[in-house]
Amino acid sequence: MEATWPLWVVGAAFVLIGVVFAADPRETREFFARHIRTMRGDQAAQRYRRLPAGLFRALALAMIGAGILFGCLAAGL
Repeated sequence: MEATWPLWVVGAAFVLIGVVFAADPRETREFFARHIRTMRGDQAAQRYRRLPAGLFRALALAMIGAGILFGCLAAGL
């Protein structure tokens, strides 16, 4: 158990963030667009705003799946 706590922490973080992002994919798209605008400018942010919301829901579900996988690895399953 001592050596697996980082996997538990990373897995839990992935699941929590995935659940938050899956709750409202349109808001997730705006979240990413705001952050991209500060790093790369308005033109890059507009490209993110044109992406479909379903893509962000799929990203959130993939994060939940990765978190569950990390938890299974930490448990030794």
